Amino acid sequence: MTAAEKDPAEQAAAGADPPLTVELLADLQAGLLDDDTAARVRRQVRADPEAAAALRALHKVRHDVAAVAADPDSAPDAPPDVVERVLIGLKPSGAAHAARPSIRPTRVIAGVAGLCAVIAAIGLGTRALLNTPPPAPSAPTTAQHITVSTPPPAIPLSRAEILDLLGRTPEFGPLDDPLRRASCLSGLGYPASTQLLAARSIDINARPGVLLVVPGDTPDDLAVYAVALNCSAADTGLLASTTVPRS
Repeated sequence: MTAAEKDPAEQAAAGADPPLTVELLADLQAGLLDDDTAARVRRQVRADPEAAAALRALHKVRHDVAAVAADPDSAPDAPPDVVERVLIGLKPSGAAHAARPSIRPTRVIAGVAGLCAVIAAIGLGTRALLNTPPPAPSAPTTAQHITVSTPPPAIPLSRAEILDLLGRTPEFGPLDDPLRRASCLSGLGYPASTQLLAARSIDINARPGVLLVVPGDTPDDLAVYAVALNCSAADTGLLASTTVPRS
């Protein structure tokens, strides 16, 4: 088997920088990679804008699917015959299954999540078309129609301010429960045992969140994340992130 044919996670575990595939990023987000592999992948992501965008998209998919699941009115239930056909299609069959390589759990999860998103999108789109009001007559542009662009999300603290937090008692706010913190860390791609060096409440673009500081991928760095108040493995609500040197 050539290096290109190896599984990206296996290449990472072997010490090589793996190609940043969507599957590998999904494994990172789900907390399925070991500590060293996750650190190496996160370091690659920070140097690869396309991979960073893909990881943000995965966070958004988790957020959207979680939001749809929590809203009973977001879309109608799929017809029973559609659900049955999907389940039949997911079941392996005899010889075909024996000849086919095993499917990793993350791919099944991604497929089901995608299906849920498609079904939800159909329901949302249909409802939007039915409820869309008729177009209003054109009118001169006024101050009421001028929108102010939102600045790109960024951690609003200087390096000195972040380092100052290291000597203070962490303020976890809604993440004070250890189980919720562990779930949030898992969503960020860290094991539950990761040491949280600092924490405090923070607002980014008028959105409240919690700032979390963890050890960086090298001994000289700190990784800083701003997450939503309800951060969890299913949806971190990541608002912004950065890396700062310790000294």
